[in-house]
Amino acid sequence: MIKPLNRFPVLMLALLLSMGVMYPITWAEAAGTKADINSATIAQLEAVKGIGHDTAQNILDYKKEHGNYTSMDELEAVNGVGEVRLNALNEAFMVEQTKESHKKTSMK
Repeated sequence: MIKPLNRFPVLMLALLLSMGVMYPITWAEAAGTKADINSATIAQLEAVKGIGHDTAQNILDYKKEHGNYTSMDELEAVNGVGEVRLNALNEAFMVEQTKESHKKTSMK
């Protein structure tokens, strides 16, 4: 006689998988740390809620044209980034202070 399958592990797995769908988290929340906006990839930017391909590309293009960001507030100058998107970006990214960015900030 074949034993019936123990359904408990299957039900627990189904529950855990459904929690990921109901309560999705960003890669930054999963990692528990913020990434440097100046080294962000288009995929990382697009992973932020509210940031689509065009806005992500605008963020990268702006950085290419103007140099590294020295503060997260600079993102407001990017086409497509307003207060709501800036807040979402602030949750996932930060500006890593390097010697060069520190010089740019103190020269202003």
